[in-house]
Amino acid sequence: MKTENMLRLAVSSLTYEGFANTKCETLFRDAYRDGYRNVEFNSWYADALTPERIRMLRTGCENSGLRPIALHVAAFGGRTQEQIAWNTAHKLRAIEAAVELGCRRVVASGTPDTDSLDALIEELEQIAPCAEQEGVLICLENHCQNILAVSGDYEKIFQAVTSPAVGICLDGGHLEAAGERIDDFIDRVGYRINHLHLKENRVFGEKSFCRFGSGGTDQAHMIGRMKEIGYSGYMSVELSPEIGETGESIAFTDEDRTKAIRLYGCYEEM
Repeated sequence: MKTENMLRLAVSSLTYEGFANTKCETLFRDAYRDGYRNVEFNSWYADALTPERIRMLRTGCENSGLRPIALHVAAFGGRTQEQIAWNTAHKLRAIEAAVELGCRRVVASGTPDTDSLDALIEELEQIAPCAEQEGVLICLENHCQNILAVSGDYEKIFQAVTSPAVGICLDGGHLEAAGERIDDFIDRVGYRINHLHLKENRVFGEKSFCRFGSGGTDQAHMIGRMKEIGYSGYMSVELSPEIGETGESIAFTDEDRTKAIRLYGCYEEM
């Protein structure tokens, strides 16, 4: 389900705020100055989708000049019917909140603690009609060490879920950490990719996130491949606080945050 004929750079709020539950003060203060115009909000906490929080984010965007393009919410999945019911309701609210915020993408990964895609598929089957009706894209992000990690996982999902509202958020860093080549992934399921995350990983087959330009993930090649197959949408910068696996947010510099603009801003197509 294509909604724009373009390719634009965006930035995730975690690039500025880390994993802390903040009011995005640093993002709203610095991102526009740094050169970003589009923002994906990491929305993982209990208050993340409350009407008050969404109003705050919308006001912050209006005041800062940023455009909200996605809500990145907590994962799909569950082990019990009760958990599946909770998660279905959560994703329905996420769709509603995205519309309130003025964006048309809901990004989420799968859970790391289950070995079946059945719950995720059941949830997608329930929310897909609502997503189609509201014009919202569901972007399933691959994560290493996760039930959604490599192309084979998505092939199983799309055998069951055919809605054009449901697609893939390809994270090249996570994919290489999981041990799959970007070219192989795009060859197999590229036709369902509806969102991109730009993240750098150092060692293939090992979770080793790093600053842009210091790893082995060929973001430029990934972007080029996606342009070749007609991708239209956003490429969202994720400067991961997981660098070094310290468990703490990294104090990134202005240079760290703006380097992605210099490296990948040239691929934008308006």
